[in-house]
Amino acid sequence: MKDVQDNSKVRLALISTYPGMATIFKHVAENTGFDPYITVATLREAAAIAKNIEPRIDVILSRGGTAEYIKEAVEIPVVAIPVTPFDVMRSIYENQSCMKKCYKKIALFSYKEKMPGIRDIEKMLGLEIDEYTFHLQEDIEAGIQDAKKRGIALVMGGILAIQLAQTYNLESILIECGEEAVYRSMYEAINLAKLRRVERSRAARIKVVLDSVVQGVIATDELGYVTIYNPAAQRIFNIPSEQVLGRKVQDVIPNTQMHKVLESGEVQMAELQDVNGGIIATSRIPIMVGSKRSGVVSTFEDVTKIQYLEQQIRKQMHAKGFIAKYTFKDILTVSPVLIELKEMAALYATTDSSVLIQGESGTGKELFSQSIHCHSRRSSGPFIAVNCAAIPEHLLESELFGYEGGAFTGAKKEGKQGLFELAHKGTIFLDEIGEIPKALQARLLRVLQEKEIMRVGGDKIIPIDIRIISATNKNLEKKMEQGEFREDLYYRLNVFNLQIPPLRERKEDIIVLAMAFLERLSADLDSPAIARELKSALIVYDWPGNIRELYNIMERLSLMISISEKKWSLEKILQKVMYDSVSNPNHDSIAIKVDLDQGLKSAIEQVEKIIIDTMLARCDQKQELAAKKLGIGRTTLWRKGKISDSLKMFQ
Repeated sequence: MKDVQDNSKVRLALISTYPGMATIFKHVAENTGFDPYITVATLREAAAIAKNIEPRIDVILSRGGTAEYIKEAVEIPVVAIPVTPFDVMRSIYENQSCMKKCYKKIALFSYKEKMPGIRDIEKMLGLEIDEYTFHLQEDIEAGIQDAKKRGIALVMGGILAIQLAQTYNLESILIECGEEAVYRSMYEAINLAKLRRVERSRAARIKVVLDSVVQGVIATDELGYVTIYNPAAQRIFNIPSEQVLGRKVQDVIPNTQMHKVLESGEVQMAELQDVNGGIIATSRIPIMVGSKRSGVVSTFEDVTKIQYLEQQIRKQMHAKGFIAKYTFKDILTVSPVLIELKEMAALYATTDSSVLIQGESGTGKELFSQSIHCHSRRSSGPFIAVNCAAIPEHLLESELFGYEGGAFTGAKKEGKQGLFELAHKGTIFLDEIGEIPKALQARLLRVLQEKEIMRVGGDKIIPIDIRIISATNKNLEKKMEQGEFREDLYYRLNVFNLQIPPLRERKEDIIVLAMAFLERLSADLDSPAIARELKSALIVYDWPGNIRELYNIMERLSLMISISEKKWSLEKILQKVMYDSVSNPNHDSIAIKVDLDQGLKSAIEQVEKIIIDTMLARCDQKQELAAKKLGIGRTTLWRKGKISDSLKMFQ
C-alpha cells in the first residue's frame, strides 16, 4: 500500500467477512484517493490478521460481530460498518429467485440489537419478518433451530448466519452492506484517525513535559486509579511505575491524601509530607469536568533539594555582592518620626512600586532600601546597589544596560550583562539618582514604563522584572525647575516617598546609636557609661555627616580608649577625635543650619530652639542655670525651647 510510509495520510484497512464488501470498499476507496489494505477472513482469522497489520494501520474497518472481535485484539480504533434496513431491502430485491418460491416468513439475524424500520419493510413487501439478535455463534445456531421448528425456511443475515442455515438445509440471503454505508464508515474512520493523531501528538507533548519537569506528578481518574506517574515521582517515592499505574493510589503511594481530596473536592496546597526519611512539599488539586470530580492531580517537590538550590543561589549572589545585609531591625531608633518611617517603609515593601528615599548623606538611605528589599516578596532575589555619582558618565549607560560584543572600543567580545539584567526578579538601588545624566534619564524612564531594556549596541528587547528604589540628597524639585531632571521620571520614581530626617533633628537617637556603635566596635568598653559621660558634647554637636560621621567618631574613640591606658580622661580623648568646637562644651559659638523655605519667623524659632537645646546640654539640663547664661527667664526658656520628652529622658 502506498500510504503506509506516509504519516501525513490516514492508513485504513478492511477485514471483510465476504468478497462483495471488499469489492465495494476498494471501489469507494479508489474514488476518494485511498489505497487501503483489504483482506477477506473468517471470524477466527480476523484477530490474528488485525494484530499483524496493527503497527502499519491507523484504523481497521469490519462488520458486526467481526468488528467487535477485532476490538478485543488490538489497541488501534476499529469501526464497525453497519447493516441498515436499506441493505435488507436491497438484498431481498437482488435475490428474487428466493422470493419467487413464495417465502412469506423470513428469519432476520442482527448483531446485538434489533434493526429499526423492519416493520415498515414488512408492510411494503407483504412479508413477515422474525428478528433474532445474537452475541455469539451459539446464539445464531439456537435461533436457526427455533426458526426451523416454527416453519421459517428463509434466513437473512451475515456470513455466519448463512453458513449455519445451509447446515440445516434452509434457504439463505446474505445481507451485503451498500456503498453508502461503506462510504459513511470510511469517513468516520478517517476522522477518527485524524483525531487520534492529534490526541497522540498532544499526549506525546504532555509526556515529554511531565518527564522533563523536576516536580513529581501523580494523577488519578474518577475512581482513584493512578493514570499518570512521571519519572520525578518515581525517583521521589522510589517505586517503579509498573507497580503504581492502574492501581488505587492509596494502595501504592505512602501517606497519600489524594483519595480524600477526590472525596472532598478540597484543594490542599504546599503541605509537608514525610517520604523515605525526607521531606517533600505536596499540592493536591481535584480535576473538575464541569461540576463533576473526574480525578486528582498531585505535585511533589523535594524540600531538601529546594533548600540546597536556594543555598547555591544565595552563595552565588553573595559572591557577586548582590545581596542585602540589613533589615528593619538594624535601624536603631527611639525617635517617633523614624519609628513611623520604618512602619511606612515596611508597608511600601509589600508592593512592587518604586520608592524614592530623600535625605542628607549619612542618614541611612541604603539601610532603608535594603530593609525594604528584605521585607518584600523579592527578598530571595538579588539586591544591587549602584552609586550613580561614582560611575563616570560615559560608563554609566553600559554598566546599567549592558552591551553587545564590539559595541565600542574596549568592549568584551562576548558582551556583558548590565546591572538591570542582573537585578532580574530582585531590587536595584540607584543611589544619588539626581546625578544621572539627562540623556540617560529617558532610557531609565522606559525601563520603569515598559519593564524592558536594550543593551548598548544591541537590537533585541530584553524583558526584566525588577523593582527600583532610588535615593538622593539633592532637591529634585529644584533640579526639575532648572531643567536638569525630567518631571515624568521624577513622578515615576516617586510613587512612594521616604524623607529621612538628619541626626540633628532626632537627637534622641544620638546616645542610642553611640552606645550601639561602641558595643559593636569593642565588647570590653562600658558603652552606657561612656555615652552618659559624653552625652552633653555629643548632643550639642550638629553632626553634618549624620550617622556615618557618628560611627566614624565612635570608631576613633574606641581605638583611643583602648590605647590610652587611662592616661587621658574621656573628655580629653573626645577632644582628640573631634573638632574643638564639638569637644569643648563651654565654647561660646556653634554652627546652626536652618530651613529658610518656611520664612523668617520659622527660621528664628528654629535658631532659638537650637541655642536653648545646646545651652541645656552644656548645663546638664539645669534649666535655671541655662536661663541665667542666656539672660532670659526660666518661663521664657521653657516656652521657646518647648523641651521634648526625648531630652527629658536624659535629665
